[in-house]
Amino acid sequence: MKKLLLGVFAFSALAANAQVKKVILHDYTGVNCQYCTDGTVKLEALAVANPTNFIPVQIHAGTYTPAASPLKTAEGSTIDAIVGKYGYPCGTVDMTRYPPANDAQWTGIGMNRGAWAAAFNVQKATTAVASISINNRKKTGPATYEADVVVEFTATPSGTNDVNLNVFILEDSIKATKTDNNLRQINYTAPSPLTYEDHGYKHNNVLRKALFGAWGKTIPDSLTVANKKYVEHITFTVDTSAAPVGINRNNMRIVAYIAYNGATQDDKSILNGEMLSVSKTFFPTGVNEIANNVEIMSAYPNPAKIGSVVNVEYNISTSQEVTLNVYSMTGQKVATPWVSYETEGGHTIQWKTGLYNLVPGTYIVEVATAEGRQTQRITLQ
Repeated sequence: MKKLLLGVFAFSALAANAQVKKVILHDYTGVNCQYCTDGTVKLEALAVANPTNFIPVQIHAGTYTPAASPLKTAEGSTIDAIVGKYGYPCGTVDMTRYPPANDAQWTGIGMNRGAWAAAFNVQKATTAVASISINNRKKTGPATYEADVVVEFTATPSGTNDVNLNVFILEDSIKATKTDNNLRQINYTAPSPLTYEDHGYKHNNVLRKALFGAWGKTIPDSLTVANKKYVEHITFTVDTSAAPVGINRNNMRIVAYIAYNGATQDDKSILNGEMLSVSKTFFPTGVNEIANNVEIMSAYPNPAKIGSVVNVEYNISTSQEVTLNVYSMTGQKVATPWVSYETEGGHTIQWKTGLYNLVPGTYIVEVATAEGRQTQRITLQ
């Protein structure tokens, strides 16, 4: 159903406590693409530089990924087909058009990898209209999981198209074969953030399942307005057979995002997203005592290297403003990487330790709300 035109964003009383905007970058790639590894370098560099705002998704599609490849999905191919790409690697930033001024051959919303950073910087400055959480409920079998995805609108979207919820299952650390990506043809001029094992390349952020198809499930119009919540219960089963067909649950993440669902590529802009690791949220470890509606499910890697990105996955029982503080062992506050209004459920905060002049040692990470706080120690090396 078409939404009524509401003009500019109609902000609610919650707008003063707006949430952080997380940008979704779809990287259209392929296992036999000779330049796609360079696209991955740029994607992961963006992730390291902007951890609090960035969610990458790699979609294996097109002629560079054979039809028989287990990394190719029907949903990914459907998304890939609409972006108007000229070549690979190609990217879309929040599925929004940002044509490079000096590259007229890129006529769709797909962009050359050299344009991703500029488009990302524009998108991360836009106002988020909703907070999204992924609240795990239970694991019902060796490979079946259940969760609630909660979307809380803090402003009414201005678009006239339906707003859809998309839920993706991603997998990291899929080791490439010797013939994948033609690595010998790539010349790296600087150290990259990629993970190598015996000079092997690993596919990360790979779309393996789309729970509601390529374009998601429509949220009722009555709930896509300020101060309303939409809850979608999800159940998904993964193939845990041998790689690369099966999915390694320890390397699996859930990404949920909301986007317009218009008929053309220019009517599918993404409004906000969230992600959580499956291994950490369905099998949490190392959590301190739960205190006052706030639970740190995991903080990893721990120990972490100075300059690396630390993931803090937490759960809150009610919607409220969330602050991440970092303290020295003497109680001095040394960083506040995050302040955002978020809906109840599970979330991820990613913060880059190198931005705060921290030195090696042990620190206290605190997730705090008006109703409580919880802390966890983390070591930086």
